[in-house]
Amino acid sequence: MIQIKPFGAWPSPITADSLSSGALASDTCIDGDYIYWTQAISHEQGRGQIFQQKLNDTSIAPKALLPLEYNCLTRVHEYGRGAFKVSNGTVVFSNNQDTRIYTIDTEGNITPLTQAGTLYRYADFVIDSSDRFLICVREQHFENEEPKDVINVLVCIDLKTGKEQVIAEGQDFYSSPRLSKNNDLTFVSWIHPNMPWDYTKLYYAKTLFDESTGLIELQGLVCVAGDKIDESISQPHFGTDDTLYFASDRSGFWNLYQYNGSSIELLLPEPLEQEFVGPAWRFNDSEYKSLKSSDHKLIVINKDSLAILDKNAKTLTNLNCPYELFSDIRTYVDEQGDDIVIANMASTTEPTEVIAYNVNKQSVVCVHQKSPATRLDPEFITVGKEIKFPTTNGKTAYCYYYEPKNPDYKGEGLPPLRVLSHGGPTGQSHNGYSRSIQYWTTRGFAIADVNYGGSTGYGREYRNRLQKSWGIVDVDDCCNAAIYLCDQGLVDKDKLTIEGGSAGGFTTLASVAFRDVFKAGCCRYGISDITLLAKETHKFESRYPDNLIGEYPKEKEIYEERSPLFSADKIDCPVIFFQGAEDKVVPPSQAEVMVNALKENGVPVAYVLYQGEAHGFRRAENIKRTMELEQWFYGQIFGFPVEGVEGVEIFNFSPK
Repeated sequence: MIQIKPFGAWPSPITADSLSSGALASDTCIDGDYIYWTQAISHEQGRGQIFQQKLNDTSIAPKALLPLEYNCLTRVHEYGRGAFKVSNGTVVFSNNQDTRIYTIDTEGNITPLTQAGTLYRYADFVIDSSDRFLICVREQHFENEEPKDVINVLVCIDLKTGKEQVIAEGQDFYSSPRLSKNNDLTFVSWIHPNMPWDYTKLYYAKTLFDESTGLIELQGLVCVAGDKIDESISQPHFGTDDTLYFASDRSGFWNLYQYNGSSIELLLPEPLEQEFVGPAWRFNDSEYKSLKSSDHKLIVINKDSLAILDKNAKTLTNLNCPYELFSDIRTYVDEQGDDIVIANMASTTEPTEVIAYNVNKQSVVCVHQKSPATRLDPEFITVGKEIKFPTTNGKTAYCYYYEPKNPDYKGEGLPPLRVLSHGGPTGQSHNGYSRSIQYWTTRGFAIADVNYGGSTGYGREYRNRLQKSWGIVDVDDCCNAAIYLCDQGLVDKDKLTIEGGSAGGFTTLASVAFRDVFKAGCCRYGISDITLLAKETHKFESRYPDNLIGEYPKEKEIYEERSPLFSADKIDCPVIFFQGAEDKVVPPSQAEVMVNALKENGVPVAYVLYQGEAHGFRRAENIKRTMELEQWFYGQIFGFPVEGVEGVEIFNFSPK
């Protein structure tokens, strides 16, 4: 029998504990008969573990390779990834405990490769075809450093001696070193104030390694792309026949190209107005790959389908795959000669898992990494519907709308709305199954996951809407999404909330400071004072505000005008803050100055600081606590019961 209970207070089959029960696999690697991946273990303080499993054989559980004292994680660019690689049974990985590189041999022995006591960080490994050397990004830090002091280079490391040699330097950033079977090298670089989705360059060279000295020589180094036109290049990849492929947005959308040694060629007859890759926030992204059985076919993501791109026929053919979202794509050929794709796959109703898919038979082979959480009954699942809504200056923006859904309960009136402002701000929301979203919808919340102007996935023009307009366009779009859903009669205009982390936290604070739309906010490690971001953040993003806001301190007035902190007196709705004490991207000072300002202004505010957490929470207890406290906070503000949660002090607030 359906019961009447206030929206937001419905009992749900999804517990907060289950939200931290299993992180996504990343950096998937295939070597011989085995698949490897890394995964953050939330109940082990979020440390990175490396798993190994036999290809196409899930009868034996994945084997964990690292003892507790090791943590496979890198903080190059702070966002990391690309923390390990495997070749012929030998694992090479970055250990976050001391930032050194280690190797694991086939007997399981762990040996340091690089020197102790340095302030080097390493990421994005590639190993040569003869296992003599690896090439990777190295980031050098200093005591009491400023962002401009940090040095990024490409290094070659002799796998026998650990000897390091700088092979590319002088640019602000490097990524994606890749080697062909013949050890031709390619890599991407860019300089401030650009980010990797602004303007980058692609380089190519032949390599000559001297085993007697452990040194490498780059021969015929040339800039393949990015030197003559402004374009964002990412994810270079050597194909089965050593053809160099890469993604470029020279058409306005990230499409796929090849370099034939003298010229660049689009892989399809004409550019498509869709993105085949996403923004390069982290290392080692892989959203397309060559098929191992063919030198002219690639597996790509065609919107919400896996597809075969035949570069000879210049055709794009969708596969019959039961999933709709894909990442970390890898390929190999099985014993029968069939092409197998292994990737993180998800649908709108199924969680992300590491799936092996047979391209020839167009069928799932097995699931290597299963979601540990109990499957949610379909009756509880709400699927996000993409909505186009009108926004400022006659433009259109986008969001995914999720209605509240629980077969056992219904509310009276209209549900509260939780607007999600993603990070980046060049992130992108999608409607793949998210247990955290279902956590809210099964409790009676509606969700609007907004792809505001500046988001990726809609081309460079849409992405560039945020140029010099951060804190305006994103705020308008989030507010207009909420207003549109109110006008459609879908949500309660008196119970509108906004939530975001990092850049999304800035949009959250700016929305409650500069607009009178939302009745409560939740800020996770968000930016309150953009001038502090310009002065305090890490190197990778230290010049990011130049394009989003303006040059600091030259345009200091604009920074202060856009910073919520300097308009804290305009905030009159309650806000809860969550912050990691070790965050170097958005330091705790960003939250604390805002919390203190709201306290002084008499605005209801709560603050939760997590020791040992950095930018984004990895520990199980903190993931759980954040979700429960956010719901509890809204219950306090809107007057509905949230049972079983130990609350925190809300300053300037008396419970209803």
